[in-house]
Amino acid sequence: MESFVVVQNLVKQYGHFRALSDVSFEISMGEVVGLLGPNGAGKSTTLKILSGLLDANSGVVSIGNENIAYSNHRAKCSIGIMLENNPLPAHLKVGEYLRFRAAMKGVDIKNVRVHTEKIMRQVDIQRNIRHQEMGSLSKGMQQRIGFAEALLGDPDLVILDEPTIGLDPNQVIKFRKLVASQKGKRTFIISSHILPEIESLCDRFIIINNGSIVANGMINELRQRFFEERILLVYVECEPMVIDVFKAMHPEIRIRDVFINLKTNQHQLVVPLPTENVEHFWKTIVNETNWKLLNFAEKSTTLEEIFIQATEVISA
Repeated sequence: MESFVVVQNLVKQYGHFRALSDVSFEISMGEVVGLLGPNGAGKSTTLKILSGLLDANSGVVSIGNENIAYSNHRAKCSIGIMLENNPLPAHLKVGEYLRFRAAMKGVDIKNVRVHTEKIMRQVDIQRNIRHQEMGSLSKGMQQRIGFAEALLGDPDLVILDEPTIGLDPNQVIKFRKLVASQKGKRTFIISSHILPEIESLCDRFIIINNGSIVANGMINELRQRFFEERILLVYVECEPMVIDVFKAMHPEIRIRDVFINLKTNQHQLVVPLPTENVEHFWKTIVNETNWKLLNFAEKSTTLEEIFIQATEVISA
């Protein structure tokens, strides 16, 4: 698929401090990509350069084959951004603020009201909210207004920096549905420290640390890169002594036995195996044991575990 966002050799220097060092990546149209990293890693700097709010010292950012550093105002208006903490003017009413922002983003003045109403419906801003001052609204509603502002002008690229910060679980679920409803229609870059949420939303993940990219790929690709072993969870019924004998005979399998039920002799076996040894493990327990196999599953490595491994590698 043709790349819609292309970042090449991006460098950003603040005095003697280098915030970004040779950052390069590409994003296809319609992708939802998570940009992750520890505090101070360079995420917000990257997002601000992508949106045209900040200039890089060197490197090129192209969005839709247009260099963002030299693009005109209209091109930059096609990018929607929701900044961390979502600063909103407290004294303005919701409707008037969004109409003002729509006009600033190049929406034809004749269509501003209709366009703003459409966006407010998309993000479920009720009519009784539209005439209230934004400072009187809940954090969840203010975040929803920030998302609506990012969608004004129907941008092809939407950048969200910590979009669910301060939201309660119900508000997070609603926000997740809002993003999912736009998936495929636009390209999203989302930065957040709430990794389970990012894992559920995004197609691919870019992890940045100390100003450099340390990982870039889909979740299964990152699992294979950072974790050579697969973790099998095997549930069996047998006498505990039998498992002890098996472990002594096959130390290479490295079973970690977690007892489950004393009355039924049901056990959960946690088995970390190199990928090439999985078949050997199954043949061994089939041929050498009379265990009653109740269930088994592969434990999926989480994005949080990948994040820790990736950022520790570069920091070591």
